[in-house]
Amino acid sequence: MENINRRGFLKGGAALAAGAALAGLAGCAPTNQKGKEEVSAQAATKPLPLDLKESDFDFSVVELEPITDFAEEQTYDIVVVGAGCAGVPAVLTAVEEGASVACLQKEAAVSANGNGASFVVNAESNPAGISRWRSSWAERNDWRINNKLFDYYVRYAEEAVPWVVAQGRAAGIEPVEYLTSSTISYDDGGIVAVCDVTQASNNDLMTALAKVAEQQGATFYYSTPCVQLVQAEDGTVTGAIGKKADGSYIKLNATKGVVLAAGDYMNNDSMVSRNLRDSMAFPVCLINHTGDGHIMGILAGGRMAPLGHARQIHTNYIGPFMFYNFLALDAHGNRFCNENIPMSSLNGAMAQTFQPKDGGIHYRIFDSKVEGGFKGLPGVPAVALVGEGSAWMDAEIVVSGNTLEELCENAGMPVEAGVASIKRYNELCAQGRDDDFGVPGSDMCAIDTPPFFCIKGDIAMSGINAGVMVDEFYRVIDDEGQPIPHLWAAGIQAGNPCGGINWNMPGGFSNAHIFTAGRYTVINALTGGMEPKKPGGFEQVSDLFKDQDGKFAWQTPEMCDHEITVW
Repeated sequence: MENINRRGFLKGGAALAAGAALAGLAGCAPTNQKGKEEVSAQAATKPLPLDLKESDFDFSVVELEPITDFAEEQTYDIVVVGAGCAGVPAVLTAVEEGASVACLQKEAAVSANGNGASFVVNAESNPAGISRWRSSWAERNDWRINNKLFDYYVRYAEEAVPWVVAQGRAAGIEPVEYLTSSTISYDDGGIVAVCDVTQASNNDLMTALAKVAEQQGATFYYSTPCVQLVQAEDGTVTGAIGKKADGSYIKLNATKGVVLAAGDYMNNDSMVSRNLRDSMAFPVCLINHTGDGHIMGILAGGRMAPLGHARQIHTNYIGPFMFYNFLALDAHGNRFCNENIPMSSLNGAMAQTFQPKDGGIHYRIFDSKVEGGFKGLPGVPAVALVGEGSAWMDAEIVVSGNTLEELCENAGMPVEAGVASIKRYNELCAQGRDDDFGVPGSDMCAIDTPPFFCIKGDIAMSGINAGVMVDEFYRVIDDEGQPIPHLWAAGIQAGNPCGGINWNMPGGFSNAHIFTAGRYTVINALTGGMEPKKPGGFEQVSDLFKDQDGKFAWQTPEMCDHEITVW
């Protein structure tokens, strides 16, 4: 399946460009030299680690047989595997820190997804608020949240996300929205000041930042997947091996460290079947995400994050529609869930009645009422979002009808079943309680005012946010919890910060922790600490987050949220 544009949230998922490009040998010039005695990360004759199966390699580019013949060998301070939302900030940070750096990228271009990020302004928050906020998210995930990785986000995203924003703006990429309305003020005085920033496309942003890094001396080896790590006999990771389009190999020695930032494993059917089998009933949004970084990290001595793995689910009606609890009908025209379920868990409700052939198809129904309609964006009736000229009106996914029969027919759902389900729902609305799925009567709204509207929804998996286990510095750790020397992991393939089966984390957390780990793994590799030479910070971009009155939400408590919002 090719990349799917999920109408906004995943906007910018990179299309795979044709051909190969060998970029940027300028700047910090690498040297041809050999290090100490080294061996491949996994000899073919050794038994596979317990976290891997032979079938995993049927879907991956990783090679087991030791590679010893190289068409080219170069040495850098840092080698990054993957050029996405983690890999590009890692590369740009390395050159900013004065290090030589190379990136092995499987695709012919940068490949990044998503568009939102968030961070906490610690000076405007307090420990009680942050801890309560973290605990609220932990509860959403059956208390399986990784506190250390959550705290990493709280502490370091405040510098990393503004740094990414500032770097992007300097390169001509301007975010489309800045908000502080996710700030939460608790009744016990706890407060967590949250900033959300939305890009038009993370792929555009990362492509621009990669060009900046290249201009400053970074080397990108495009269409050159990493197929093997190299380790010294003592276990230290000393480099990475890429495979060129012509089948030859290039060895990149790394004197300071290797950062794995190669994405998730949604397209590795063997790994998905073993680790997340029930998700196989639904489509996936991306291609070539085959768990290469996971496999190499495990072969180097790492271990897979324990189950369950946090899948990220998105729909094609991302945007304001995601906040409305519209009547939900399945592919057969039958109501199937309590509509208050958050989008991230919708696949769970659908899994009971859906088969792979249904492709995640479902329907969301609403009418033309301007007042007294579904709860959603304050003061914005749903019908206002589908009017002429609306950015959210897409004829492929939003249809209308002057009668319920016409609506169901235009939507392509079974007419008889669809009309019957809508009429049954209206009966429940009239009595003020939901005997079928338990939606509070106050959250229900009869569908009785034509024209009627239907969002032809689908859901798909946009990411599996779980990878090899890491410590509090995102160093890959072994079975004993000890870091593997000179090996870091960043991005969606690092640890499992959520811990739950479905991704239930603060809005913007996903991209933010990916940006942040990409940046700070390199800082840690180069310095042993966590202090960048040229730090960014909230002060760089603070004015952009002020509302029309020149204030932040935490300065006007009535604008703060009082409970977390789950997407």
